[in-house]
Amino acid sequence: MNKPASLLPFVLLCTAAFAQTTAIFPDEYAAVAEGPFNSPNLPLANGTSRNQCLYEGVDLQVQSGHQITKLGFRQDATTTTMNLGRSLQLEVRMGYSTYTAATMTTTFDTNYHVPPITVFGPALFVLPNLRDPANPLTDGKFFLTLTTPFNYVPAGRNLIVEYRVFGTSGGGSPFTYILDRADYYSVVTNGPAGCLHSGGGPTVLTTTPTRPGLYYDTTVTNGPTNAPAVLALSLGAPLAPAYSLGPIFAGISPTCTGQLSPVGLATLGGTTGGSGYANWYFVIPNNQAFNDYAISSQGLFLDFFAPGGLVVSNGAQVITGTNPRTSIVYAAGAPTALPTGSKLANYCPVAFFVHQ
Repeated sequence: MNKPASLLPFVLLCTAAFAQTTAIFPDEYAAVAEGPFNSPNLPLANGTSRNQCLYEGVDLQVQSGHQITKLGFRQDATTTTMNLGRSLQLEVRMGYSTYTAATMTTTFDTNYHVPPITVFGPALFVLPNLRDPANPLTDGKFFLTLTTPFNYVPAGRNLIVEYRVFGTSGGGSPFTYILDRADYYSVVTNGPAGCLHSGGGPTVLTTTPTRPGLYYDTTVTNGPTNAPAVLALSLGAPLAPAYSLGPIFAGISPTCTGQLSPVGLATLGGTTGGSGYANWYFVIPNNQAFNDYAISSQGLFLDFFAPGGLVVSNGAQVITGTNPRTSIVYAAGAPTALPTGSKLANYCPVAFFVHQ
């Protein structure tokens, strides 16, 4: 008697074919539990309105040829007051654009490279309550399931998602619905502690997160007081593994380690104040070449009573962030009667794209 063939390979194949993966936008927010800002009503709580979001593909980790099946957002975690959801008469359209977040126009239809497709509605969509202790959202997120999955084949173009709200259960007025909103993501890393100066304490160097167009800002505390100082900078390079400074500065304490690559260093001079404080800063050019750019620094201080007459701080490294590569064009009123709207550049409610 012949035994029936195993169904296991078929089941595994089907499971793989329908596996769901969730991409977050901006993609670096996979490492960020909460953005620094919030969005009180865009893109879903603007009342009767038209709201168009452009997402640059460089930050959208959905592979070409995959189908987007759900769109999602997450509530702002720092807001504790419950936000009541509304029922929306909603239509969602998706398409592609050759514009970027910077060049996106205020004319809705002009932003599409080709006409979009409707992926939901017009139909009823019920927004859940946010921060509702009786019905908490799983991981603080909610999703809209597309009635027509969107086949994502960007071919170098950027994605547009448009939310057309034809009416709400609140009489069509805007309402407070506070979603998490992203900003640039910049990571600071500190090297091993600096060595002790003759006053007893190690000098501490701190650097703040930044991006192109903002300041590089680094501060020294607890340094030798009223001492000549040099800030060494390694531009475009990360911190180096700690190494001995003895071959460079004779007699310096073995606990004073170099933490920058010695090749191609830039320097800034200065003097600490009466409390051992010093600060250096400069503007990072507002140029995409400085996105995700490493700047490392370490302070050196003259201290006559320390071994070798010098002490150093810890090293500090910052990787510059970039503005969220997305923008929103929005307008209040009947969606079919709104050819243009207002633009919020780099405005980014954290978004989720479920795809298979």
